[in-house]
Amino acid sequence: MTTQWLTFGQTLDHYAQTAPDEIVISCARTDGSLDVISRQQLRTRSNTLARVLIERGVNVGDLVPIILPTCVDFLVATAAILKAGGTPMPVSNRVPDTECSGLLSLAAPKVIFADRDWGIPCIDPTLTGDSTTETDLTTVRASDPIKALSSGGSTGKPKLILTAGPFLSPFGENPIALALRLETGGLKYSPGPLYHNGPFWFSLNMLINGGRILLNERFDARRALELIEQAKPTILNLVPTMMQRMLRDEYWETADMSSIRTVWHLAAPCPPWAKEGFINKLGGEKVLELWAATEGTGMTALDGNEWLAHKGSVGKPVGTEVLILDADRNPLPTGEVGEIFTCMAGQPANYRYLGAEPLETAEGNYASVGDLGWLDKDGYLYLADRRTDLIISGGANIFPAEVEAVISQHPAVNDVAVIGLADADLGRRVHAIVTLHNHAEAVTEDELLGLCAQHLLRYKVPRSLEFVPELPRTEAGKIRRSALRDARES
Repeated sequence: MTTQWLTFGQTLDHYAQTAPDEIVISCARTDGSLDVISRQQLRTRSNTLARVLIERGVNVGDLVPIILPTCVDFLVATAAILKAGGTPMPVSNRVPDTECSGLLSLAAPKVIFADRDWGIPCIDPTLTGDSTTETDLTTVRASDPIKALSSGGSTGKPKLILTAGPFLSPFGENPIALALRLETGGLKYSPGPLYHNGPFWFSLNMLINGGRILLNERFDARRALELIEQAKPTILNLVPTMMQRMLRDEYWETADMSSIRTVWHLAAPCPPWAKEGFINKLGGEKVLELWAATEGTGMTALDGNEWLAHKGSVGKPVGTEVLILDADRNPLPTGEVGEIFTCMAGQPANYRYLGAEPLETAEGNYASVGDLGWLDKDGYLYLADRRTDLIISGGANIFPAEVEAVISQHPAVNDVAVIGLADADLGRRVHAIVTLHNHAEAVTEDELLGLCAQHLLRYKVPRSLEFVPELPRTEAGKIRRSALRDARES
C-alpha cells in the first residue's frame, strides 16, 4: 500500500470533512472567557485568508510574520500561511520595537499579521468567508521552509531559525506526532506562548494528527489547574517555570489531573524538586522530558521512572548520536563535562539562519548549540549549562542551573537567576537574583545562602544575593542572563 503524503492544509481539510462541528482550538482568555473554533470554521477562515495571501503575492519561500498575542486567530493565521505555501514566523507581540524591526528587516515580508502598525501591509486574521461558497483552494502548496522562529541568540542580536521543508506528512503516520505521543482525538493543553517553538511546533503536529488544542492567552498557575479539571486535556506541554508555579499553588494537592496521559516539559533545566512533584502526582510513566533545539540538531528524551534511576538526566538520544568534546574538540570520556555535539539520523541539522553564522560543527555533521554536559555509563545525557552562562570563579567552573535549583527549593522563592559578576580576585563571583513567591513571607539573604551551603560545595555558594520585584523571564521560561549581568556591570 502506497503511503499518502499530504500538505498541512490538505490534512486539516480532511479532518474538517470528517468532523466539521468538532471544536478543534480553544483559548482561555484572561477575562475568564473561552474562544473556540470548529474544524469547519478553521477550514473556511484559513482558506479565505490563504486566498488573500496568494493575491498579495505570497508564495513558497516567503516569510509571513505573526505578531499577535496567543489566541485562536494566531493558529488560524498559521494555517492560512501554510495553505498559501508561505512560512509562518511567530513573534512575540511584546518584543521591543528595535528587536522586532530587526527581525522584520531579516524576513523582508510582503505582508504580516499583527495587532499594531509596523509599516508593512497587514492582514486582519479575523476575516471570514462565505460558508455557503466553495471552501477548497485550487492551488496546493507545500511550505518550504516550514517555520521561521526568532531568537536573540547568545549575542543578543536578532536572528531567525528557518526549518527546511517541504511540509508534507504521511497521513495518519506523522513520525513527530507519534514520537511525542500526540494521539488522534486527544486534547493538548499548551499554557505557553505560541511564539515559542515548543507550543507552536507541538500544536502544528497535534493538528495534523487529528488532535485538538487548548491555549492560554497568558499563563496563570491557578487558572491552569482549573482548566485541567474542566477541559480534561490528555497532553500537557509545559516549561519548568510553569511546573514550579503550579506546585506552589495551594490548589495543587486537590486538583484533579486524572485525564492527563502525558506531560512533556522542555526548554529549560527542571529543578529536581519540581520534577519529583509531578512524578508523585501523576506517575513517572506520564512525565516526559525532551531536550532538543529549534535547529533540529538532535534530541534526547526520558520518562520520570528513567529519571528516578538517572537523576538529573535529560534522557537517552532518540535517533541521535552524541559527542562530548573538550575546548580543543577532542572527545571526552564518560562522566566528564564538555560541549555537546549532536547529529540526527546521520544528516546535517535541518535549519538555516538569517542574521547569524551557522552553528559550529565537528566530525562532519555533528553540531553544537552551546550546551555543556556529559554522558553516563548507560548513555544518558546530563546538562551542565550553556557555554555562555558558565561562571569561572577562581579557576573553578560553576553552572548557574545547579545553584538555581537549590535556591528554588525554598517555599518563599518564586524565581531565581544566578550570574557571574566581575571580581578582581576571583575573575567572576557568583551572584544570585531572587524574587519571592509570597512577599508577606519573610526570608533573609542569610537563610538562602545557608540553604546553598547545605547543598553546594563552598566555591559554588553565591558571594552575594539581591531581592528584586521581578525577573525578566519570558513566558516561554527563558531568561537571558547576559542582560542581567550587563545591567549590573554597566
